[in-house]
Amino acid sequence: MTSLTPARILDNFAEAYLVGGALRDAVLKKPFTDLDIAVPPSADFRARTLRLARGLGASCFPLDEENQVYRLTSRKPPFFQLDITPFQGGGLEEDLRRRDFTVNAMALKLERSTPLAQNARTGAFTLRPARAKIIDLNGGLKDAAAGLIRPSSPAVFREDPLRLLRAFRIAAGLGFSITPAALKQIKAQAGLINSSAPERVREEIMRLLESPVSHKWLALMHKAGLLCAVFPELAAQESCAVVYYGRGGVLKHTLRVVERADQFCANLPAYLPEHKKISALLPEARTLKLAALLHDVAKPPKAGMVKGRLRFFGHEECGAAMAENIMERLRFSREDTRLVSKIIGTHLRPGNLASNDFISDRAMFRFFRTMGEYTIPLLALSWADHASYVSPAQLEKMRGALAEAPAPVPPGGLPYNSPKKTLRFIQTLHLLFRVYIKKNPNLRTARLVDGKDVISTLRIPESPKVGEILERLRLLQFEGKIKTRAQALKALKGMG
Repeated sequence: MTSLTPARILDNFAEAYLVGGALRDAVLKKPFTDLDIAVPPSADFRARTLRLARGLGASCFPLDEENQVYRLTSRKPPFFQLDITPFQGGGLEEDLRRRDFTVNAMALKLERSTPLAQNARTGAFTLRPARAKIIDLNGGLKDAAAGLIRPSSPAVFREDPLRLLRAFRIAAGLGFSITPAALKQIKAQAGLINSSAPERVREEIMRLLESPVSHKWLALMHKAGLLCAVFPELAAQESCAVVYYGRGGVLKHTLRVVERADQFCANLPAYLPEHKKISALLPEARTLKLAALLHDVAKPPKAGMVKGRLRFFGHEECGAAMAENIMERLRFSREDTRLVSKIIGTHLRPGNLASNDFISDRAMFRFFRTMGEYTIPLLALSWADHASYVSPAQLEKMRGALAEAPAPVPPGGLPYNSPKKTLRFIQTLHLLFRVYIKKNPNLRTARLVDGKDVISTLRIPESPKVGEILERLRLLQFEGKIKTRAQALKALKGMG
């Protein structure tokens, strides 16, 4: 095992400084796994970097060849990531002044005795730097103590527009506040974000969605004009269906759905007794929250009055196509794009089931067979969507009843958009969660019979009818009416 120590770095670079997020986290007494090192420029910088990588048994590749930024990653435990670069601007002071935010614009000169320690199991580093040794030209220590994100200079966003998003992502990760002056500056320059590489924008958005209160940061981004700069398709939501959702329109509802997704993901055991079995089938929390953010993206273009009532017919299918275009624009993986667009395109289906007075095994079977691997992600999105129609206090009050069997629909139906309706809809979702885990036809072991059994038993040729018969048998198995191969063959003979 080759550990990363200040001595190893100084064996290759006579002078080196810990900078950026690593030092910021050290000041905040937080562990960190990624290190940023700045060194004086030299003609043999690349050779020294490669020699350091070899000594650490790490891989090495350029992140930015123009500025000579290299990344070293360990191949074996304990894992680390080290970015090393010559001073940008020629000297240390200039380098620090060109950094994004004051809390990231500090430096600590490394000495062989610098107490940088790495946990052999987790790979996390800890460091308790003496404040007197920290080079702080921009008030980073003061802002770190106050929990503030403040630009290092008026030019930071023009120099790299991705910093517009990074301000929110860093603030969300640290629980910091963005200064009012910075928010004003972001609002004035929000449009610059479109000049950033799409994949970099995607990563900042997804990292922000990792926050347990991501909805608050999305709301602040919207107030600063940045949310709709990244997702212009959301802009029309704010003025759509105001009469239905109140001030803020569909966008107000959208952010509430993200809020409920935050609650659901952060408190899974509280909401789902079967959470241990279900959690493995859920998408990443941040992907679910992205689906929540985009789930009603097509409501404005699909809004229309029908018999005096505002309706949004077809918004789910149209929304799936719009979400797919958005995610392709931001260079999401095909897998994530397919998942998000699929559950957006079907997000009304669980509610349609919940509208029935009685939910039969046959209806659930068909629902599960249709949705397949997307069943649990869809139910999670639908949970957040329906839960958004009650306040957090109301949701907490009804939490004990969520797992109860759905109550019968009273004559005349449930009051429109009422807590009683929300409770029954969520109870239906919980029923679907439970039945899927218990009876899911897509997770069962081998079929009791196969196509060859159907052909030989009924003496029929290969045809679509074979598949139809197998589907009927799977339904009987799902309903618990057949449990063994002998019972399945007996039932099969009765289908001749």
